[in-house]
Amino acid sequence: MTKDKENITEEVTAVLSEIVEDSEKEKPQKGKEVFPINETEFMLDNRRYQLVVNYREGFDAQKLGERYSDVLAKYDYIVGDWGFEQLRLKGFFASKNRKFSPDQKINMLEDYLYEYCNFGCAYFVIACVERPNEKTGRRRKKPHNKKNKQTQQVTRKKEKTQKQGTNKPTIKQREVKETRSSDKKVTKKETKEFVIRKKED
Repeated sequence: MTKDKENITEEVTAVLSEIVEDSEKEKPQKGKEVFPINETEFMLDNRRYQLVVNYREGFDAQKLGERYSDVLAKYDYIVGDWGFEQLRLKGFFASKNRKFSPDQKINMLEDYLYEYCNFGCAYFVIACVERPNEKTGRRRKKPHNKKNKQTQQVTRKKEKTQKQGTNKPTIKQREVKETRSSDKKVTKKETKEFVIRKKED
């Protein structure tokens, strides 16, 4: 009986260990994976980043990968600060970039840390060094032989005005109706007469 109990306990422990291993394997990895290049540079989401500031050892590559989202890809700098054991990421643009408001630029980092972060918290700043070839915001020009609808409408209007010539629009004058004295109606205004008299002394 003791051999049966030992076999059963061994089987149960083997099954439990398999279940634990399977659950660890099945856990999907959150976020993006961070690939280190050297001590200060790493790859994240096909972009090359460089660690610029690491205040109080705030940089954690695994947590950065978990918290990273595609929205942060457009920023030149990413700031990560720790509060209550949670990593918060915020993006900033380069100071040279004129398209964005001043509070979104990296030179306002100190104000952001004082206003929104816990006092003396650990934080880090990473800069995007290299980006993959991305689509630019510029539109491709169409070939010259195809005109779009707006230019066609403008040319039609110009053609119409040229056909009409340089004639300016004329204002029609009202014709004065001749009235016959016999048909003339008498109105109150016409019946009033004023006489100016000299003052007699």
